[in-house]
Amino acid sequence: MTNERVENQKIELCPHGQPMPCTDDCFYRRILSLIGKKYTLNMIRFFVHNPVARFNKVVKEIGGSPKTVTDRLNELCREGILKREAFAEIPPRVEYSLTEKGLALKPIMDEIRTWGEKWGAVR
Repeated sequence: MTNERVENQKIELCPHGQPMPCTDDCFYRRILSLIGKKYTLNMIRFFVHNPVARFNKVVKEIGGSPKTVTDRLNELCREGILKREAFAEIPPRVEYSLTEKGLALKPIMDEIRTWGEKWGAVR
């Protein structure tokens, strides 16, 4: 950990050179504020194993309220992790799938699974 002296005050820096405690522009804080939200990692896990899914299937799998699932899907789309594709059909059909950015999370999800298998479920 790096330390600096500013006006006779010692400021601790994280390994990425950000002041500690973390500020809003901290890399980890920004990432965790997204993936730490309710259902987000579970959704990513779901899409890693289900390349394309419709809304009702996501709600059924995740078990959350439709509003919360909608909020998370929209947020993951805004962040470029999921892609939303609407089809001009009657009745309307909307499908969600991982983008290249989202697919890059697969090794991380695999590591979480490996960790869980080694250390057991967290209670």
